Amino acid sequence: MFDWLSRRSTRRERELAWRAQLRIRACAPVATAASAARQLDPDVVVGQALYDSARVHETLMDLWAGLDARRPVKTTAENALAAMSTLYVLRPSWIAYCDERFNLDPDATDEHSELCRQLVAGAIVRAWHHFDQGRAALGSATERLLELQAALADFCGYDLAARLRSA
Repeated sequence: MFDWLSRRSTRRERELAWRAQLRIRACAPVATAASAARQLDPDVVVGQALYDSARVHETLMDLWAGLDARRPVKTTAENALAAMSTLYVLRPSWIAYCDERFNLDPDATDEHSELCRQLVAGAIVRAWHHFDQGRAALGSATERLLELQAALADFCGYDLAARLRSA
């Protein structure tokens, strides 16, 4: 417990762990799909998670690459990265679907286009031809990310997600 106090834990590892906690928490559809599903059509969360998967995947890649192989949290990070990779691989299909569905320029990065790709009604999400794969990938990624959040809280000595939930 409290690996961050260990001399073996480097400043860079702690920075990566904090960044991962923040990114996972910031991308709420991925990290808190269960609570979001209670408030929204559960299938809306699938579209949001697909959209946010690029940022989470990048953060997990950085975390996994920056951790010493002897750290117990590295295995948990690797499992989360593998689960997130499944979701991330589906992202280009999701983006193409949204571009076609909403008649968006594939190269557009304006706020309207990005929101059309992120916030999509449940019925439209369900019409996507990879919906079942996306929903299954989200379930697996959510489970692994929750495990990673607990491991990162132990590694950092502070559960940022719990602190933000109580605020």
